[in-house]
Amino acid sequence: MVCVCVCVCVCVCVRVRVPVTLEALVILLGVLAGSILIGITACCCWCCCCCCRKARHARPDRDEERFNRKREEMRQRSEERKLERKEKQDEIRRKYGLMGDKDHPYSKFENE
Repeated sequence: MVCVCVCVCVCVCVRVRVPVTLEALVILLGVLAGSILIGITACCCWCCCCCCRKARHARPDRDEERFNRKREEMRQRSEERKLERKEKQDEIRRKYGLMGDKDHPYSKFENE
């Protein structure tokens, strides 16, 4: 593509009879190369922004899933602690005879 542009410029300059120096060709090639590099960089930035935008839209789903998983784990641990507390309280109630269960070893002696 660069060769085509240079050839076109040289042909146009030859027809018009404008003298083209080596210095002008070097500047022209530098400008063309810079333009191409800037274009490629702009395309890469645009593509990266599109990918990041898609990732941001997908991220709330992952965050929500992680939040729900943590909440479920916390709920399960809470239920386990609740059952442990209930077992300890029931053991204390049996020990001091506050439960109706008479089969435990700490039952009160009642006069019959």
